[in-house]
Amino acid sequence: MQSSNPEYSLRQVEQRMQQLACEGSDRAGEAAVAHLAAGGSRVRARLALHASFALGRPHSEAVAIAAACELLHNASLVHDDLQDRDPLRRGRPAVWREYGDAAAICVGDLLLSSGYAALADCGSQAARLIVRTHQRVGAVIRGQCADLGLKGRTDVSLATYEAVASDKSGPLLSLPIELPLLLAGADRHLPLAVGAASLFAVAYQMTDDLEDVERDALNEELNVVAVLAAAGAQSPLQAARRLALQRFAEARAAALALPEGAGQLLAEFADQRIHSLTAQRLPA
Repeated sequence: MQSSNPEYSLRQVEQRMQQLACEGSDRAGEAAVAHLAAGGSRVRARLALHASFALGRPHSEAVAIAAACELLHNASLVHDDLQDRDPLRRGRPAVWREYGDAAAICVGDLLLSSGYAALADCGSQAARLIVRTHQRVGAVIRGQCADLGLKGRTDVSLATYEAVASDKSGPLLSLPIELPLLLAGADRHLPLAVGAASLFAVAYQMTDDLEDVERDALNEELNVVAVLAAAGAQSPLQAARRLALQRFAEARAAALALPEGAGQLLAEFADQRIHSLTAQRLPA
């Protein structure tokens, strides 16, 4: 069936995102469409489609949730690039670099608003989804503010690091699974979905930190290697990798415990990361 074909459904998601982004003012809409056209792995869309179909939800709902989650994620990327002054995104100039700071703020806002509009396609259930989405977006914003507030700090504990990493990325990784669970009446499993995505987000951030140790030190950014070194770890690089592998394994186990295989794809993503990280050679 077309509704269970991931690639077909992803094309529907792309079309819906472009359609909503085009509804903005000329310059913001143009920049939003260009940003989306640059591509990306569409992890959140894939998670939403997989969870929706596993839980027996209609194709229209699956596409709506997938589009909403990807639009929200891309809004956060546009604003993150602006705050961090990262010049590139997906091999192309970041929105702020190509269109200016003010335009980047508008583009991020347009994508954010479009994400909520996408949920309107869920009909009478949209209100519940919008409330949950607002809660999760609010958590991301709190995490980002906390991260910005720790810039330049050298006294950050591992617990604080993990809490910030979880809040920055976890909510928009769990949302694609949370919303189908809500629609399926499986609300009691929401904490498990949140926990699985939070663990994955922490492990992913640690993996990213392993690749950016020098750059993060130069920019005074929070990095797990520096946190572990300050805590007295004998080999902070190796300690960071071990901890990331542990968190990925915990995320996998939690994801597999979700009903009807709704977390199977997240578990597969964790497996891929475990394999890649295990094979990675770290500096001596």
